[in-house]
Amino acid sequence: MANSNSRDANFWVFRDGRKKVCGRRVLRELLAALERLAQGVITLDSVITALMVAGELESALADSDSIGLSKVEQLTDGLAAMLGSQRPVSYLHALMEEVSRVPVPQEIVLSPAEGFAYYALHPLDFAILAEQTAGLRNTRLAVIGIRSIGTTLSAIATATCSQRGRSAERITVRPTGHAYNRSLQFTSPQLEWVRRQNTVSADFLVVDEGPGRSGSSFLSVAEALVAQGVSPDRILFLGSRPVDPAQLCAHDAVSRWNRFRFFHPPTHVYRRFSNHLYIGAGTWRNLLIDGQSQWPACWPQMERVKFLSRDKTSIFKFEGFGRFGDQVLHRDHCLAQAGFGPPAEAAGDGMIRYQFIPGTLLDATQVSHFLLEHIAQYCAFRRSEFSVPEEPSQVAEMFRFNLHQAFDIDWDFDPALLATKNPVLVDGRMQPHEWIRSKDGTIIKVDGCTHGDDHFFPGPTDIAWDLAGAIVEWNLDAAATEFLLASFHRLTGDDPRMRIEIFTLAYSVFRLAYCKMAKTTVLESDDEPILQSTIANYCAQAERQLLTLQHSSTQRTLPTLRVPNLSGVAD
Repeated sequence: MANSNSRDANFWVFRDGRKKVCGRRVLRELLAALERLAQGVITLDSVITALMVAGELESALADSDSIGLSKVEQLTDGLAAMLGSQRPVSYLHALMEEVSRVPVPQEIVLSPAEGFAYYALHPLDFAILAEQTAGLRNTRLAVIGIRSIGTTLSAIATATCSQRGRSAERITVRPTGHAYNRSLQFTSPQLEWVRRQNTVSADFLVVDEGPGRSGSSFLSVAEALVAQGVSPDRILFLGSRPVDPAQLCAHDAVSRWNRFRFFHPPTHVYRRFSNHLYIGAGTWRNLLIDGQSQWPACWPQMERVKFLSRDKTSIFKFEGFGRFGDQVLHRDHCLAQAGFGPPAEAAGDGMIRYQFIPGTLLDATQVSHFLLEHIAQYCAFRRSEFSVPEEPSQVAEMFRFNLHQAFDIDWDFDPALLATKNPVLVDGRMQPHEWIRSKDGTIIKVDGCTHGDDHFFPGPTDIAWDLAGAIVEWNLDAAATEFLLASFHRLTGDDPRMRIEIFTLAYSVFRLAYCKMAKTTVLESDDEPILQSTIANYCAQAERQLLTLQHSSTQRTLPTLRVPNLSGVAD
């Protein structure tokens, strides 16, 4: 495998989080959130919850070109207008009545609003950003939101600009194509809108979270505007994070990006917790682990925002607004009540407060029958309590792609080997440092509620993924592996032995891909050598597992594998 940053970036670690859901169910969720507001329960969190669901429904209806779109657009705009004041708009009741009669399709597709779910993008931050940028431009503003989350953000930007005396209108668009090379074709009504706005010399605000790894969604909209005669100096990008154009993966990213102006907001969460100790982006390792040589690998930019209280009794972690945070908190309560996780409670602004557990982080030298039995009990609990409805899984496709990228192996295996009829929201983080032995000897699992349902693989899958994670991360030998699997079988009646080998290989290949992509973002930092060492470990694990599968496939139903010369793969 070539030692190339571009090759290292070409792995598949982000899963497609889009889901087909019942349209009427989403409408009922929206109406329930609106009813709370109508009854006077008007807080920042309740307004954000309603606004998020309205934006999701609007985005889905726009994608399906639904006839009910305009009423939901008006509702999203009305809720965005409530955001700053937290006072109901006068027409809220009338809009509720009209939206309740909207003909929603039986099935719609929702995409997770990643900034609101994972990255601590606070809607108020975007309101402040829109206010600041509106003051830099003329009085006429044309706002273009990039679906999905750009729908909600465009409503916030439009409402804020309007409240500041600017004439602002908005539309939303959906760029298409490869993630690193998006393109946009305006519809006929959108073209008419763009030309009308350009005729009156409006400035165009292109609104979305990100940019992501490529920047191509922003660029596709801006360049479509330029193709319609809009001057680049009248196009502004409003995103959610700082960006170095040289790090974007789109072709000619630097020259293309620098044609336009880009703004991103300050972060509300940081201001609120300014008197706490920031422990995100891997900085928690300074506090909890003696010696940088013992640091575990991490992808700093992908860690959740989190803070430690000054008295070291609480950790505040961003877990998502609305239902995203509600679902995490529900899982937190389940794990705490069962004795597996720390107590937790909602803390507002998408944050959850966890009790800080003084104790010792575990390491792979502390494997014992007691520990393995505890891990088996933990996996059995998740299998029982965190099961979800069966849905299409991308794990097999991800595994096939990354196996080829990492080892140049094309294995036409049966995808059913990595499928399950009993999907679970797995933990996904079974590394030793994710377990704490408290002062009274209790073993506590931390960070066990988000990764099974975030935007990384595996997503809902067989609990064998977590068993495989324990085998790989704790470097279990054959005897320890057999004890773990036998304990799990005894607790559940589910024997994972016949499927564990393929899941263990898939887990190692995914973690190898994850760390290789992470390394491209931390070049020439303290994290680069840590990630390189971790990559070598996962690579060695995967090599051994490939050879084991090659041997065992001659005696079982697995196909025979041709394992090439693997020397230098980890370079």
